[in-house]
Amino acid sequence: MTRITRILIPTRIRPNSLNMNKIKKQFNNASAGNKPALALVMALIVLVILASIVYALSARIATASHRRQYFIDYQKARYAADSAMKYALISFKKTNPKIIDRSNSPDFSDLFTLSRLEYRQLLEEWAQQQYEKALLEQLENGEQTEKTNEIESSLSSLFGLLGLDPNSPDDPFELSEEEDDLYVDPNDLEIPGPYGPKWPLITEPIEFNIDQTKITIEFEDENAKMPLTWAITSDKEVNRQAQAALQTFSEWMQMDESQIAELALQLDDIGEIKQFKLDPKDIVETKTTTRSAAARRTASRRTRTATTAKTTTTKKTLVRTAIHHTTDFAKLFHSSILNLNTLALPITDTGKRYEAPIKYLALWGSQRVNINTAPRHVLEAAFTFGGDAEEIANEIITLRKEKPIKDINDLKSRLYAYNDSIEKTKNYITTSSTFFSIKVTAQSGRAKTAAIATVVKEKNRFERVAIITQ
Repeated sequence: MTRITRILIPTRIRPNSLNMNKIKKQFNNASAGNKPALALVMALIVLVILASIVYALSARIATASHRRQYFIDYQKARYAADSAMKYALISFKKTNPKIIDRSNSPDFSDLFTLSRLEYRQLLEEWAQQQYEKALLEQLENGEQTEKTNEIESSLSSLFGLLGLDPNSPDDPFELSEEEDDLYVDPNDLEIPGPYGPKWPLITEPIEFNIDQTKITIEFEDENAKMPLTWAITSDKEVNRQAQAALQTFSEWMQMDESQIAELALQLDDIGEIKQFKLDPKDIVETKTTTRSAAARRTASRRTRTATTAKTTTTKKTLVRTAIHHTTDFAKLFHSSILNLNTLALPITDTGKRYEAPIKYLALWGSQRVNINTAPRHVLEAAFTFGGDAEEIANEIITLRKEKPIKDINDLKSRLYAYNDSIEKTKNYITTSSTFFSIKVTAQSGRAKTAAIATVVKEKNRFERVAIITQ
């Protein structure tokens, strides 16, 4: 027998049809009285929804418009960069870089180690020298009537004005009109590199416009940088010395042990693909091609035609010139194997100057360092192969300020005490640069693109090594 259980609902919460009707009636009365307010609320809601839709559509249209414009600007920049690169290759072919006289200028060699304050002090000292030189030149030309000894005795007080604002009431002296013309602001000075422009440039940057696209062309001396190819040689003795050279360079560039170890491992990976040899020969490759063809043979009219397979093997010898070794290394050093982001990390406390390992590394397959144009830490790394690296680097910096070193024999005669070390290093150094990079930057609107080419230029020889676009 089924048992039925009844659930009793308390009276106070049971639905009451009379109460519900009363509530509905009150709600309808309230709604009828607030119809204008409800209409306003509904209108506001509709307006907010419409505004949101319009904003979303406008944003999408603007994004599409910006994207389309960026594509147009990028195509303009890309076309301009390609055209400018052709112009740069033709013009550089006719360029003959010459080393300038730097006897009265600070050597560019140690600028990378200077902090902001040290660099400022160096510029101020150089400004004083420039000021004194200009003042004495005026005396020699008879442009001032004061006696030489009087002017020289007052130079020390005049030098105190350098770095100060001549219009400031705190200045202890007031500059005359002639002296004001000679005033040298350290902020306007730039330490010249071996060729005059800032290191490692060999000419001042070339700037011009193609339509509305801004073009900048820079030529750099790749022989003034440390070749990474040294560290991937198969010769065990040379490899040991190359690792020491890399360690010296990395420590100068303030890289920590983990960064140095990471770089060494990446170079080992590249070495497994291709190893470095000094003065490599042409690359000779033999390509074998096998082809199969059907050959028919008929004995007589009554016999059946027989078909046999005929195989033909041909060998073709391909010769790649020695310069292709350089091209191979350029591709490897710019591949994902090498972490260029780590090498591009700037040294701290150098102010507006960009100083980073990648600035001083030759990533295009160059083999030798130009001792007339390389900075101190690159010189020390190079002479690690022969010993006495620190002493020889210091002597070279002193010698080349007097006059450039003509050749290796000239270096030996001027540094005869280090002939043994120089002899051991001679395969890794040179006194004239033949390996250069050409960087073209093009900017149109918000789009910016770049192309880098490397060339070998030696007397009548001009050969393009590689071009990489970014």
